[in-house]
Amino acid sequence: MRRYLLVLGGSVFLGLGGAAAQTLSNASLSGRYYFVQLMVTAIGGQAVDSFNLGGTINFNGMGGYTYTGRLGVGEGALGANTGQGTYTVAADGSVTLSNPIRSNLRVNARMSADSNLLLGATTEASDNTNDIFVAIKAPTANLTNAALNGAYTGATLAFPGGASTGRRSAVVSLAAGGNGQFSRATVIGHAADQGGRNASQEATGATYNLNTDGSGSANFGAAAGLFSGARDIFVSQDGNYMLGMSTATGYRDILVATKNFGAAATAAALSGRYWIAEMTVEGSSFSAASGALSAQSTAPGAGRVLFYERLHLDTRPTDFSGVNSYSVNADSTGNLSPLPVAGVNNMALGAPVMVGGAARANTLVGAQIGVVNEVTTQYGIFFCIRAPTFSGAGVFLDPNGVVNGASFAPAPNPIAPGAIVSLFGSGLAPREGQAATLPLPTTLEGVSVAVNGTAAPLFFVSAGQVNIQAPFGLTGNTARIQVTNGGTRSNEVTVPLAATSPGIFSYNDTQSPAGTQSPARGIILHANFSLVTPQSPARPGETVIIYLNGLGALSPEVATGAGNPSSPLATAADRQIQILFGSEVATSAPFIGGAPTFVGLNQINVVVPATAPAGPNVPVAISTGNAFHDIVDIAIGI
Repeated sequence: MRRYLLVLGGSVFLGLGGAAAQTLSNASLSGRYYFVQLMVTAIGGQAVDSFNLGGTINFNGMGGYTYTGRLGVGEGALGANTGQGTYTVAADGSVTLSNPIRSNLRVNARMSADSNLLLGATTEASDNTNDIFVAIKAPTANLTNAALNGAYTGATLAFPGGASTGRRSAVVSLAAGGNGQFSRATVIGHAADQGGRNASQEATGATYNLNTDGSGSANFGAAAGLFSGARDIFVSQDGNYMLGMSTATGYRDILVATKNFGAAATAAALSGRYWIAEMTVEGSSFSAASGALSAQSTAPGAGRVLFYERLHLDTRPTDFSGVNSYSVNADSTGNLSPLPVAGVNNMALGAPVMVGGAARANTLVGAQIGVVNEVTTQYGIFFCIRAPTFSGAGVFLDPNGVVNGASFAPAPNPIAPGAIVSLFGSGLAPREGQAATLPLPTTLEGVSVAVNGTAAPLFFVSAGQVNIQAPFGLTGNTARIQVTNGGTRSNEVTVPLAATSPGIFSYNDTQSPAGTQSPARGIILHANFSLVTPQSPARPGETVIIYLNGLGALSPEVATGAGNPSSPLATAADRQIQILFGSEVATSAPFIGGAPTFVGLNQINVVVPATAPAGPNVPVAISTGNAFHDIVDIAIGI
């Protein structure tokens, strides 16, 4: 990953080097898949409607599907169920799917790079409905019990009785013998009706039986209360993936399992871009999310991931960007969490695929669990699949190559009016060129960019990257972007558009003393414009200056391509903006708006709260009316 910052007469560029055959369409999703979906609607923090649905779903390659399966509702038993719906596959592999359980809703879904996996969640519901949907390509040749053979890790989220009072989540470690027996079935998780205390349990005598078409059944007995009983299961042709759901009356759940990556796994096995879907419950809050994560190993057994999700929290959709750390054990298990947690293995890397000549995990599966014998308040499940990469001839704009110019958050993270946006692809410009005057030009080296038909100002152009300012005044939920190079147009890429899409500029701090370095040190200044670092930390009560991007409309209005005014200052139109230091909300922010004389750059002058935690790497987050950004660190002294 290559970053660079260029400053020109009040303009800021921030880029990500490299671009990754062709784009996708409805024809890319075709054939027979197995699927399982878990859905809960809550009122007053309690589940009032719960469903699980599993079976066969057939995509016709033209935007329509039919399904046949079994549906469970609330406290009832599973019953036969059939239905049909529609879907649309975008160029980047994102899929809009009519919800099989509630057809008036839409699943925000994603396809894997090999088209064998599909996952998603309903993120746009106007009520408190949250779900997770996972599908695997069904076998095309006959299977036997031998298809399940080796070490597997699964994650489960369950609502016994269809209610949230007994909700439970767990990670399940399985050893399949290829003979209908699980020689080992270890369960680690917790249940709300058991005080939320994490426990390790063994399911003895666990068995399975596969039909020739890959469907089948499993029984995990009664010894492990967190994960027990009979289940419908569905297995992929290669045996790498298994889905399941309980057949017990009133037990609404989902099981997603993947064959482990293999022996001697390292953090490098989790590398690159993945799609993610998750569903969680914490206290009275229910949420579901669908999006992307970018994983980068930083040590032999550790790394960090950047999340970009469309999050449905209770009744409100929010654009979320954040960062987690991860660790990987040699047996493919590991931990994925905001901060490293010793003694917790809440996830596992799935079976490998070859990427650029190296073995990489094709999937990642996990659940919200904690340290055994300790209480955890959050319950949930998450599943990640490797995202496709794209290339093309001529003037080609990567469908996943439209990113926030500060955080590098790609779709589904939206762009915002007035924001600095970086575009990646190939053949985008005949040579490098950099704007030399203000207002910024809309043509540079014979290159122009249209955003919803409006010419965008250009900071910088090159064959692989173009930096633009998204025009002010953009409206709607999407933006269509097209590059023209010497009269030749690129493919048109459609990305989400939102009122705001904050991202704080940052850099990889490798110069600070060991133990204080940060891969995402925020570009945050003292009042004298010196950089805040561990050697020169901010202090509680001090006013610091944060440089960021994506705060949206300004008042008074600023012309697209022009520098922000110095007098009067242009302030952010969004009045819901908050700044958090280690979860402590700042109560004083003298200025939030356009950085004077700069194009597209935002500035926040904020007082560090007296209650802010001290440390070399305190998280700084920005909350707006529609988004939450939590990626960078700041050093705060006592």
